Amino acid sequence: MAGPDRIEWRRAFPSRAVTALVWYALFAGAVVGLTLLLFGDEPARLDDGSPNPLTAVPPVVLALAVLGCIPIVLVIVRRPLVAANHYALTVRPGAARTLVLPWAHIAVVAVRRVGRETYLLVRCRQMLDALGDHPTWIDQGVLRALLRTRSGQALAGEFDLAVRLRDFIGEPNVQLATIAAFALHHVFVVSDVEV
Repeated sequence: MAGPDRIEWRRAFPSRAVTALVWYALFAGAVVGLTLLLFGDEPARLDDGSPNPLTAVPPVVLALAVLGCIPIVLVIVRRPLVAANHYALTVRPGAARTLVLPWAHIAVVAVRRVGRETYLLVRCRQMLDALGDHPTWIDQGVLRALLRTRSGQALAGEFDLAVRLRDFIGEPNVQLATIAAFALHHVFVVSDVEV
């Protein structure tokens, strides 16, 4: 969505998450099927009249399979988000939280290529006021994954938040320019991605 007061990046189809869901469904279906094959015809009572604990195995395995798919479905439903207006940069790097980062709290917005992956990186200024959100551990999953790579370790401590650009449609420098149009004058906007 675009307009004079707000921009939001178009999201790409979540093909990796859908592929992961399909593979998970195949694997979980095989495990549930095997469990039903092994324990499906267990009698409700043992020979001595006591309840058979093995009858609980298929429903427990089915419940665990359903619980296991929730994180994958959540990634498909709550996809990453990058939006900006004149007040703040709104970012959801993963499925957890949507952060509203006021431009007054942002020092650097950068697009960097690390290996074969391109990232939007944000460095926040240390502020004492409580306006807006502050990136926490739960929001920094993409940044932690980036820092685990050898080429990403050079960014250690430099940025507070990272978003994978493969989750969005468009050329990285054009996307960065749409954000830069809303940034305050003190925000340093930089890209190392060649056109």
